[in-house]
Amino acid sequence: MSVNKSQSLLLGALSSFFILLGFWITLAPTQLGGPVTYAIVDGISMEKRFHLGDLILARAVQNYQVGDVVVYRNEEMKSFVFHRIIGLEADRFILKGDNNTWLDSYHPTRDEVVGKLWMHIPKLGKAIGWARTPINMSLTAGLLGVILMSDILKKPAEHKRNKRLPSDFPSGMPAGALYIFGLITLASVVFSVYSFTRPLSRPIGDTTYTQEGYYSYSATGTPGVYDKETVQVGEPDFPILTCFLNIGLTYNLTGANFQGTTGKYQMVARIMDEQTGWQRTIPLNPGTAFSGNSFFTTTTLDLCQIESLVTLVEQEAGLKQTAYTLEIVTDVALTSEADGNQVTDSFSPTLVFTYNKVQFYLAGNNIQSDPLHSLQQGTISNPGMQPNTITLLGLALPVWIIRYISVAGFAISLFGLGFAGVQFYQTASQSQEKLIDLKYGSMIVDIPYQRISPSFSIIDLATFDDLTRLAEKHGTMILHMSRNSAHSYFVQDNGTVYRYFTGGTEKDNPAIEPMRPENVGHKNVIIKEPAPTPTPIYKASPVKEVQGQSKPMPATATLQNEYTQPVPVHPVREKDANSESAPEEFPEYFIDIGRLKKARPPQNGSIEYVIKTGVIEYAMPQQDTILLGKIKL
Repeated sequence: MSVNKSQSLLLGALSSFFILLGFWITLAPTQLGGPVTYAIVDGISMEKRFHLGDLILARAVQNYQVGDVVVYRNEEMKSFVFHRIIGLEADRFILKGDNNTWLDSYHPTRDEVVGKLWMHIPKLGKAIGWARTPINMSLTAGLLGVILMSDILKKPAEHKRNKRLPSDFPSGMPAGALYIFGLITLASVVFSVYSFTRPLSRPIGDTTYTQEGYYSYSATGTPGVYDKETVQVGEPDFPILTCFLNIGLTYNLTGANFQGTTGKYQMVARIMDEQTGWQRTIPLNPGTAFSGNSFFTTTTLDLCQIESLVTLVEQEAGLKQTAYTLEIVTDVALTSEADGNQVTDSFSPTLVFTYNKVQFYLAGNNIQSDPLHSLQQGTISNPGMQPNTITLLGLALPVWIIRYISVAGFAISLFGLGFAGVQFYQTASQSQEKLIDLKYGSMIVDIPYQRISPSFSIIDLATFDDLTRLAEKHGTMILHMSRNSAHSYFVQDNGTVYRYFTGGTEKDNPAIEPMRPENVGHKNVIIKEPAPTPTPIYKASPVKEVQGQSKPMPATATLQNEYTQPVPVHPVREKDANSESAPEEFPEYFIDIGRLKKARPPQNGSIEYVIKTGVIEYAMPQQDTILLGKIKL
């Protein structure tokens, strides 16, 4: 059997589902919960391989190695950078552009690396960038709208043809239910395979945590030298104006479920000469205990004391430098517990000033963007297990939930398919026309009952499948007419009508429409049809000679019925071989044209007649002939 339109729609829906599922698994962007980051190259730092306007697709991986080309988030530039990893420094990556002679000033952590290069499509980024501009996007949308509307307006008849007349039997409902439950079954199978091939639990692995320190400082300002009465963060401090600098530190421990955190901290000031290695440490506060995951401390540094130490070293040791480094260091030691694991760690956030014998000012740092902010990450090794998850639409769902959902969906879909199958069977077993409506409802158009034009030739088919194949071959719909319990299905092609008839009796089958006088021609074939017994117009008397005529003419009898009806001509019976009597003659009947013109038309219905002996064949009279030609059987 050929595939009908309903099956084609189902195959199209299944194909679309698999295509969308494959797209989601492989190409869905991270903004929609997918695994891929899309980036457009906007520079020449990665030439000669990557050029301006190329499209980059990156996927996150478990571990990044030296040599990987990655996309990372640069907090200094507030943008994404596409460079190559060339080294590691503690928990940070060192990156460089292939076409650059310098290293990236920003060293991202692992969490700031978005993904590793997965796919490279040259020049496609330019097209995407062109389409993203408002004017080009508007033009593209308008062009697509024009194309869509022109296609809709070009085929209005096809859209109207697909609309069926209301029916007392909802043919699309069982088939639609089958399609819906079939899709649910397919989705359940896919999720079942996906979830049952993954373990319910996975190792917890290393847990990452972060220690952060935020410094602040202030001093009493001299009116007229500073904008405000106090020295603010980022402004230099002049010892000649004020000797005391107030320094504060805020500490936070985040990233894990820490409990019972305790520790100790101490803040010191360290003046040093980086060239010679000389340094001197000055405690700013004694060791102080703390508890919890955060604390705040403040102390005061005497800058005049630092200035005196530098002067003393230069006088006693003959050290002559233009600038020295002042570091404010807070040593933090902690002990905590996270998820049953003991954690012991230390952290030393540092605030760096430069002293040029005139002022103390913040020193720049090539690694950190904020000199007041210090950060250190650590890991906790955990041999335990945790529930495994699957990410769907940005939601991390446990594997066991996906398994239950897939099994439940499979059971529901099987129940629905069974129920729909029972309904389908019950409906199909009622009659053949309902089975036809279920299987081919989308190809059938209901029309009112009417006779077939005599200009068509009719070919009756043995099965409805044959009619379906013809409809698909000619690209047309199947016409359906019903009368009483009979159902007739037609496919029209030029002058031929292909018909399939089911139910009812022969009289319910649509017949050829009777020929009208204006449509009658020579040698027309008339289909027989039941009709009442005709009544003769007049009976011919015995033939007698007419004066002046060479042929005998019948004498007319009294008109018995003025209604015009076809008059049969009975043949003369041949003599029976076993009979000695003469052959019996039956009278012939003729039509008086004059009386025929005055006859009244029938009151109800059209003229019907039946000839059971064969096909009528006759010749049309000439224009000046007043009597019809003889009818021969």
